[in-house]
Amino acid sequence: MPEEQRPAATSGASSLAQHLLCAVPQLLDPNFVRSVILIVDHTTKGAFGLVLNNALPTSTAEMASAIGLRWAGPEDALVRLGGPVEPSRGFILHDRPEWDPLAEALTPELFLTTSLDAVKEASDQDQPRLAAHGAPALALLGYAGWGAGQLEAEMAAGSWMPVPLRPEGSEGEGVRPSWLWATAPDSMWAEALRSIGIDPAWLVGSPIGSGKVPQA
Repeated sequence: MPEEQRPAATSGASSLAQHLLCAVPQLLDPNFVRSVILIVDHTTKGAFGLVLNNALPTSTAEMASAIGLRWAGPEDALVRLGGPVEPSRGFILHDRPEWDPLAEALTPELFLTTSLDAVKEASDQDQPRLAAHGAPALALLGYAGWGAGQLEAEMAAGSWMPVPLRPEGSEGEGVRPSWLWATAPDSMWAEALRSIGIDPAWLVGSPIGSGKVPQA
């Protein structure tokens, strides 16, 4: 993803980076119905995230083969639609920094690969692997983007429920990085909400605003 199209990460107190956002049921935009989004970057200039629970019919193995790579994960893994912006752009979430030396560290246990150039250059195989052998990973196409102040306005309107992404082995509300690999896409929304003590059945009411959510 070009650097000018995504804000730099920030450690500011108001940042939602490295949180999950769960869409409330009243959010009617068809791109984000009951979506679970990992916020990668969030600054005063905007935000960038990846939808985790929108599985496509394409297998990750098929996608890997199409770009000259070999998928090293589960055979039944499906590509996720990370959002409506640039749906041909690929991202890999994984937990093995040695597989991609240029991967962005989102947390000490979660990494984001945005380009496979380093992976291909470092490989001495005829067909490099997509993700480290036997390691968990999610392949996504596209992303969700917010302009300056847009995510803040949507949070104030109650459109999203934040869920902390907490370290492995820690206690408290939220989910650990390993939860991303262990949870089926169709279970993520309800499980993420329950991890912060919210019963999904409680989230009822009138539609919120116009249902406008992340824009390109």
